[in-house]
Amino acid sequence: MMDSMKQALIIIDMQNGFLEPASPLCIHGARATVPAIGRVVSGCRRAGIPIIFVNRSYRADGSDVERTRYEAWAGGGKPLTPGSTGPLSVENPPELGRRPEDYEIIKPRWSAFFQTSLDLLLRRLGVDTVVLTGTTTPNCVRTTCYDAIALDYNVVILADCCSSNTEEIQRTNLRDMLNVGAAVQSSEDFLRGCEVRLAIRRATAADVDRCAEIEALGFPPEKAASREAIAARIAAYPGHVLVGELDGTVVGFVMGPVIRRATIADEMFADTSCHDPEGPFQSVFSLAVHPGWRRRGFGRDLLGALIAQARREGRRGVTLTCRERRVGYYESFGFVSHGLSASVHGGVPWYDMLLFF
Repeated sequence: MMDSMKQALIIIDMQNGFLEPASPLCIHGARATVPAIGRVVSGCRRAGIPIIFVNRSYRADGSDVERTRYEAWAGGGKPLTPGSTGPLSVENPPELGRRPEDYEIIKPRWSAFFQTSLDLLLRRLGVDTVVLTGTTTPNCVRTTCYDAIALDYNVVILADCCSSNTEEIQRTNLRDMLNVGAAVQSSEDFLRGCEVRLAIRRATAADVDRCAEIEALGFPPEKAASREAIAARIAAYPGHVLVGELDGTVVGFVMGPVIRRATIADEMFADTSCHDPEGPFQSVFSLAVHPGWRRRGFGRDLLGALIAQARREGRRGVTLTCRERRVGYYESFGFVSHGLSASVHGGVPWYDMLLFF
């Protein structure tokens, strides 16, 4: 497996103006690759691989459109103009999950390297291997591949994440790139190679300092549990404090006592005697991931592990409180909002969230 810390995912021209049949620039096979590219994006986020969207954008007067494309562009509604929306737009499809922290390069021609800052960005990121996806395989993907090789990058082409107007064109160009030195593989094989697995285990007293550090980085002082509180919780119910490790380093944790009532009361945060091993509800007092490892799905892994444990233990459900902006996140696990909580913890409003089995 190549060193995932030196890879970058390049997503080329996956925009509505190339994906939608209403656009004169539509590539017939491009829309079908969206689900696979979306999975690769998610996998790269978990592995900490930088994601670079390489997009096209044309001036409304057409002064920067390629001569070979101008007639189709002008006669077909002038797709890919700045700020456009809809089927002719510069927008990336939502299934790709583009985020503000992702990089974007606007390229004026086929290659992602031609008259762009891509090479500078990759070198600043310490990247030596580019993973190419997008459309079209014979034009933008292929020219980017050749330029990357000329610039001494390793190149990986994800075959099912690239597209052409015909299967014959697709096969021929993939073969040519393979022959020139690029690696060609499936998205499934790539994801297996870069998968990062979080090792989840029960906390011990040795984890107190690290958990306290992560808690302090994740919450403002008025809401964060103190080191003493975390130590007391680990001592009182270690089987219900789960930590996640990467290569022996704790990167996050989830904790909460088993309680008899369906909602959390503020006095429980300071009183470990609320833990009742025979109680029907697993509570969640803290779910925190170190800032250096966020946005990789590790919080989801940790909460999922605590939920799975509660099921195995025969609990009736899991209960927590959250801020309004996090309601949707917990709903994605199956939690249901029961409205404003009685909690005044930290002097801010909270919502009761319950997941019944």
